[in-house]
Amino acid sequence: MSIVGGGKWRREAEQLLVKPFRLLTTTLLSLLLPLSFLLLSRLSSASFLFSLIKSPPQTDSSFFFSIFHYTNPAITYAFVSSISVYTLVLGLTTKITSTDPNRSIPFYPHVSIAWLTLFLVQISVGLGLEGTYPDGLIIGSERNFLSRLVFFFGLHEVMLLWCRVIVRPVVDSTLMGGDAGHHRREETVVERVALAVSCGTLWWWKLRDEIEALVGVAEAKRALLLLLPINGNNANGSFEVGTVDFVNWWLYYMVVTIGMVRIVKGCLWFGMVLLFEQGSRRSPRGVSTASPVHYDDEGDTKV
Repeated sequence: MSIVGGGKWRREAEQLLVKPFRLLTTTLLSLLLPLSFLLLSRLSSASFLFSLIKSPPQTDSSFFFSIFHYTNPAITYAFVSSISVYTLVLGLTTKITSTDPNRSIPFYPHVSIAWLTLFLVQISVGLGLEGTYPDGLIIGSERNFLSRLVFFFGLHEVMLLWCRVIVRPVVDSTLMGGDAGHHRREETVVERVALAVSCGTLWWWKLRDEIEALVGVAEAKRALLLLLPINGNNANGSFEVGTVDFVNWWLYYMVVTIGMVRIVKGCLWFGMVLLFEQGSRRSPRGVSTASPVHYDDEGDTKV
């Protein structure tokens, strides 16, 4: 009995330690997605600033730094674009009445692929933010509160998918064993609140101003091309809207579209709940709709 009691106490102690650690680890790793948007906005601001002062950034001549300088933005763009497109497709194709969010996700990568993706994103975002300026250059016209709110909803939706598809399988397989990543456990209210609070805090602290550089740089370049005269030497070539500027603009408005889809689906879900609630109140509780059929089977002529 003492051995059984000791094993039960040990399992309870492990649960008390594992659950808070799993919640903290999942929340921190989920913040890599909004930090990826912050990295892209700072890279866009720095590129535009260097084009204004006509001074190339100071780079190290080492082989490692040169490889990282060219591959880091590519990895971040590929990751952010893939997870954003997947979120938009799921938002447009899934049903509103889905109770478990994990059941509406048809594709989960293998745990090893999730491990590799998480590792690459963490290295890229960590080293990328370390090499950028702490205060980003805010460029472009300031968006109103409604536009920022819609973008925040879209960013939170993309962050939730990143957490469900990549972060949680990696954390569960590490803490619970190798097969835990294949068995999707249901999200708790505490986990959802922690993700929402962490994303909202990061948004209010850094993202709400710096993230607008994704579209502000393209708008500023267009304005400069219209204001500055064009000469034969093509001096305004550095102010032309390039592929990176278009991708940033596309990512920003795709996240806005995801936020609009989430708001519309939330309003529809709330309306359906109200309609079902009113219908249940109007129908009498003690009457069964199958009773007339029962009477007909027994030969009763009553209506």
